[in-house]
Amino acid sequence: MAFKNFNQVLLNNFSRYEKDPALMFKSDGRYKTISYGEFGDACFRVASALMKRGLSAGDRIAIFSQNRMEWAEADSGALLAGAFNSAIYDSSLPEEAAFIIQDLEAFFLFVENEAQLKKILAVRGDIPSVKGVFVFSEPFTASDPSWVFPFSVLLQEEPSPEAVLRIHELAENINGEDPMCIIYTSGTTGNPKGVVLTHNNYIGTLEILIEHVRDISKLKRNLSFLPLAHAMERFGGYYLILYTGGCIAYAESLDTIVENFREVKPNFFIAVPRVFEKIHARIMQGVRSASPIRKAIFSWALSVGKKAGHLKMLGLPLPWHLNIFHRLADALLFKKVKGIFGGELVFSVSGGAPLNKEVGEFFDAMDILILEGWGATEATTPSTLNSPHDYRFGSVGKPLPRVVVRVAPDGELEVKGPNIFKEYWRNPEETEATITADGFYRSGDIGEINEEGRVTITDRKKELIITSGGKNIASAAIVNLLSSGRYIEMAYVHGDRRNYLTALLVLDQNAVQATAEYKGFKNLSWPELIKHSLVVEKIQKEVDVANEQLPRYMQIKYYRVLPAPFSIEGGEMTPTMKLKKRVIEEKYKDLLDSMYKEGEV
Repeated sequence: MAFKNFNQVLLNNFSRYEKDPALMFKSDGRYKTISYGEFGDACFRVASALMKRGLSAGDRIAIFSQNRMEWAEADSGALLAGAFNSAIYDSSLPEEAAFIIQDLEAFFLFVENEAQLKKILAVRGDIPSVKGVFVFSEPFTASDPSWVFPFSVLLQEEPSPEAVLRIHELAENINGEDPMCIIYTSGTTGNPKGVVLTHNNYIGTLEILIEHVRDISKLKRNLSFLPLAHAMERFGGYYLILYTGGCIAYAESLDTIVENFREVKPNFFIAVPRVFEKIHARIMQGVRSASPIRKAIFSWALSVGKKAGHLKMLGLPLPWHLNIFHRLADALLFKKVKGIFGGELVFSVSGGAPLNKEVGEFFDAMDILILEGWGATEATTPSTLNSPHDYRFGSVGKPLPRVVVRVAPDGELEVKGPNIFKEYWRNPEETEATITADGFYRSGDIGEINEEGRVTITDRKKELIITSGGKNIASAAIVNLLSSGRYIEMAYVHGDRRNYLTALLVLDQNAVQATAEYKGFKNLSWPELIKHSLVVEKIQKEVDVANEQLPRYMQIKYYRVLPAPFSIEGGEMTPTMKLKKRVIEEKYKDLLDSMYKEGEV
């Protein structure tokens, strides 16, 4: 069946999958499920109640909340009413939220709890377009009950026959080029821009993604934990699942994600590389503290897994003896590692930043397939993706069907296809600057395309370091090498208009403390630990190992270890864990300058 808009998708699936699970959420210590029929009923109630309160087709709403069932009900309900939504990261400061709400001219707001409500109340004078705020979690304190309401009041209203008719009329009349949502970019280099994505963008991209992946029938259950304000989670962890009739399970938080994996047993999930890297680091930390015989079993099983994984990647059968070894390794090790993700994972997708090739190969050896992809908010998320039947680690895969990716003379990747956004919200100048004369989107990423059509990302164009000697340096490769060891968790490379490179390093606290305990100086404070001679020696060795793999002009000459990690709360990271260059350069200016001699640039 061909759908003209996503409203038709929802109405069809509320009926088609009426008894099937749609959403899972944790309540009273266990996961509960609502069906597509129940989800549809809630969305009709929300749509009807919002229309009764004045929401019209083309109006905007905003959701300021972590992922949860009510997020889906508010978004889908508003969509059925002909409105469209933008989401705000729950970690946003009041003024950051106000910028989006004001730019959007949002009619209604949906906030998670009293903490987010307080942020909104602090900037109420800056958001005059907002006619009402609905709070998901109760109880809460509302000083103005004529402006702030519990979300539950929307669910208590029975849809009127006129509202139901209007919902179906809208689904018939909404044009494919009408906006479906506006997603604001994370703003690593300035104020976020509102990316307008249409019904055609989403339905067209979903269709070509399914064509690319081929069989998605096993992806019945997804664990949602990346913020829905991020384009990647909204596309792959929300709209894709609703489009295919799957079930979305909401993680309680990042702190409980391992427990939630075991409870939900997802077939699929989306994550940024940092999630996989942290799990990999914890596994390796456990191996280092294991007995000699367990270390030997791990090493043998990993070797078997890598051999089997390589053959599988090439589409070749396993020799009989390797097949036997692989089954044994699975019983001894792989099942335990797969159990971390619930044991029923078909594959997962990594995006948002380059995945360390070694991490991808490690999990593949454990029979856990991570498919890396690449795209942008402006590309409705995916432009390329490794597929389960055609993948290579270190590459972000081949372009999706009917998507064209090319390399501009300066190395920037440009994209054209049904996935490319309509425009930046009320910002024609930026729209024009981002689209080439022949209709390609300038991605801002530097990359390469090999003879097989596989795309590799080398860096962000805005994050290329141009030294005083005129060298253009892609810092991502350096960062990956620095953080591939045991002790360095994160790195920021600096060197714009300088004659050599320096770095700010964040250490892996678990690894440092494990070494301190083993060597007998665990009672030191963290500031004392990172200055201990043994830790300093370990860090220098990891920097030396990285430098040995780099040409001289890309080597790190000096570095400083930061006493605290980069964080969202500290302002150095976006909610999707990308480093904010401008903030880091300003916040640590004196520390960066200290690594250059007087008069040396």
